[in-house]
Parts: sequence; structure tokens; C-alpha cells
Amino acid sequence: MYRRTPGLFEGRPSRFARWIGPRIRKLGPGARILELGCGPGRDARYLADAGFRVHAVDHAAPAIARARAIAPAPSNLTFELAEARAALERRRSGSFDVVCAHALYMMLPDRELARLLAEVRRVLRPGGLHLFAVRASTDPRTLVSREVAPGVWRGGPHRTPFRYFRARTLDTLTRAGFVRVARHYERGARLWFVCDRRP
Repeated sequence: MYRRTPGLFEGRPSRFARWIGPRIRKLGPGARILELGCGPGRDARYLADAGFRVHAVDHAAPAIARARAIAPAPSNLTFELAEARAALERRRSGSFDVVCAHALYMMLPDRELARLLAEVRRVLRPGGLHLFAVRASTDPRTLVSREVAPGVWRGGPHRTPFRYFRARTLDTLTRAGFVRVARHYERGARLWFVCDRRP
């Protein structure tokens, strides 16, 4: 995907990053952020520029190569080529104030997603924030594919199963040991933005 589309997910920070910014600022400067599925790093740079310590992870080598090549990273920003759960498993418990993930959870099967969320909870300190964006079931791509399991579509643009979330299915992510803080439906992008907290 990154090789076929030069410049994909580069430039201005995403709407999701701009939505989470005010919520993270309440934690104060220097808060430790782990971004899962960072792509070429536009949101990671935005958060680092705001004074946070950001460690950004992606499993796509072209994305990480591009993230490192765009400009020298400031000292409070690092990029890692790794699969999300493997990166989480290498971190100490309670070592981050924030874990964020933009458009990552839609591609994971149930068991893998449950394991990933358990690791997210483990690496967050008590009171830490879990912020994520997932595609809503109102996305028009659901109209040209088939729901093969609750919340999972296949066909049309998707060669493999792909998740879209209804309002009620967002709660399954929060039930993995978190408390819901905020939820926003981004109508133009057909995305859910969610902020949960580890008790």
C-alpha cells in the first residue's frame, strides 16, 4: 500500500490526532505516548512537537522508512519497525501514560484483538488513556461487501475480513478493563474516535 501510493498518510496530522490532543494535554508536558500503527509518522510528529515523549510503531517497513526519512526526529520521538503486540510485550508494565491507535483494530481477528487490548492495558499506568479510531458501520464500503460475522465484512474492497463498528460494538473494546471517557462520531470520515481510561 505504501509503495503503491507515495505520500499516503503524510502531511497534516489526522483529525483523530487533533481530537486526542486536548485530552492528552491534560496529562502535562512530557507524558509518555505509545502509538500503534503510526504509518509514516504524521501524528507521532504532531504529538512530539506538542512536547510529549512519543514512541511510534508500525509493522510496514516502507512506512517506518518514510517516517525516518521525512526529517530528523526530535529527541522525544522514536520509530520502531515491529508488529503491535510484539512491541507491547517488550514494554514494562505501567510504562506509558497514553496508548493510541488510529485505524489498526479493524484488521485484527477476535483473539488477536483481545490479546492486544490486554497488553495495552498492562503497559498503561493506572489512570492512563487508551485512545483509538475505528471505522463505523455507516462507511459506504459496507454496502458493497457482505457481513460474514457480527461487525465483520468481507468482499468488495476487502480481500480479507475487515471490522466496522456500530455504537454498541465499541463497548466490547472498553470492556477489556477500561472505563469510557469520551466517544465521538466523525461524520465526514465515518470514524469513531474513542477515549478510554485504565482504572
